[in-house]
Amino acid sequence: MKAISLRKMIIAVVIIGIGAGYVRADKLQLQEKLSKDAKIQLNDVTIAQALKKIGETAEVKIVLSDEAVWKLPYGEATRLSISLSGPLADSLTEMLNALFMRYAVGSEEITIYPRQELEHILGRPTTKQLELLKKIYSVNITFEGEVSPGDVVSMIRRSVGEISFVPYDIPEIICEIVSGMAIDEWFLPVTLAILLEQAGNERNTPYWYVSGMDFPNQVPVIRVVIEEDFREAVLDQVVDISFKDESADVIIQRLAGWTGMELFVVKAYPSWLEEIIVVNMQNIKLSQALRNIVSSIDGEVDIDFNGNYIKIKGPEPSAGLGLGAAKTSGGEGYVGKISIPMDGGKYFIEFMLRESDLTEELKKLRAEKMEQVLGKSPKAPPTSKPKK
Repeated sequence: MKAISLRKMIIAVVIIGIGAGYVRADKLQLQEKLSKDAKIQLNDVTIAQALKKIGETAEVKIVLSDEAVWKLPYGEATRLSISLSGPLADSLTEMLNALFMRYAVGSEEITIYPRQELEHILGRPTTKQLELLKKIYSVNITFEGEVSPGDVVSMIRRSVGEISFVPYDIPEIICEIVSGMAIDEWFLPVTLAILLEQAGNERNTPYWYVSGMDFPNQVPVIRVVIEEDFREAVLDQVVDISFKDESADVIIQRLAGWTGMELFVVKAYPSWLEEIIVVNMQNIKLSQALRNIVSSIDGEVDIDFNGNYIKIKGPEPSAGLGLGAAKTSGGEGYVGKISIPMDGGKYFIEFMLRESDLTEELKKLRAEKMEQVLGKSPKAPPTSKPKK
């Protein structure tokens, strides 16, 4: 299959809570610990609990990358039952394979990442999508005799399940491919993943993804598209986003990481994107969520599907925009927040406010409210020297 490099962003890592007391270890020491035999039986636990138990047994620290959390059906709360026996490295690999995950051994910890196959499912996968993807990659299909496009569809459905294709000529192209693989009217076993790769190359549309599994009994669709259309489909996926007291920079990098596109940031102010904000969005396209967040901090977004990049430009120095206060606020605490309803109140974008962000009128109002609550007004710092 043509390699699809969609995970180029370095983003924050979500750490699973693991008991303290682990010593620093280099990569070789961690690999040696994973080579030890162990027996672990866990029933109906979250993946976070499972990794914690495995980490305690092996005396290593195991963490889920943010990319892995995004590609698990229920994030860290995804439940599973496992029975591990033998070398922990083999057992961990077997457990993660079921979720199309892999682990990487670092110098101090082991990190879980999604495997490349998951890029054929846009956004957070469902358990049904994972089951279908596993069949696409693991079930061998064997054709025999003279084959028609109808035979191809029937064989695929018997092996993988009910499925449709877009464009509709994909079964015809697969028919031509398997006919060329015939040996004395017998065809070698082949997976649907290999057939999709070859069919995509024949049509110059080498990217494919699974869709159409949102409702019960809905027939899944495999869409075979060009690279630009694939990227657009990634940005059109509907997501739920929630960030609390996080810097705009971290949030934007996180969302850009989900798109798999390169991120370029142009800013005149060094402190731009350092503003701490709260974001809650439900049922919104990923591209729109990214635009809303950037525009809320007076930035602009340029998404180039052909160039495979996202460029974010900050405000010009002449715009002012109160950025000087952000640079000089230091350790000043927050005194309030602004909630802005978006899309008719479907979601809100919230901004945390420091006292230096307030107008003189708002500062006076705040002082009055505090006086009502505390019984006296907080003493303000002197603005000028007293007269003699």
